[in-house]
Amino acid sequence: MQHQAELLHWQFQALDRQTDATMVLLASPSHSTKLHLLRSRSIRRQPILSSSASMNEIRTSFSRLASQRRKTRPEKASLVDRLVVASSASGNDGSDGSSQSVEENLRRALDAALGSLGALGEVYEQREVRVLEELQRSREDRERVELLLRQVLGDKTPLSYQPLPLFSA
Repeated sequence: MQHQAELLHWQFQALDRQTDATMVLLASPSHSTKLHLLRSRSIRRQPILSSSASMNEIRTSFSRLASQRRKTRPEKASLVDRLVVASSASGNDGSDGSSQSVEENLRRALDAALGSLGALGEVYEQREVRVLEELQRSREDRERVELLLRQVLGDKTPLSYQPLPLFSA
């Protein structure tokens, strides 16, 4: 979402450079009361416009609009809550058909959860492979640095600790 907001900001500025239009872009995230405002150069060049009663009215009106939208926005329900609501809406009259639909809904939810876990497992495995590859590269780099130091300083200084065997065979 952050990337999209940055892209929109960049596009607004590009359009502003191409035209001399009077433009205002307002945005308010659904999870916050923060108000984001972009003004075109034609407004920014004239401080009287930026601080005018009309600009304040635009901000206030948009803020009220965003607040109303937040109030009407449904709360995010858990998957179980949505399944319970869906099963009760499908005609839960105590018949076997409704319990079968609940079972089907639960089975689909379980399949979706298992699919998500499988995808998460794949991501974890890919991450583990990347970490192991990075560790290998790090070891190789360390060995190269040790070799260079040995070549420069000579073989007199042990750079890595090599424990002596306690018992000889």
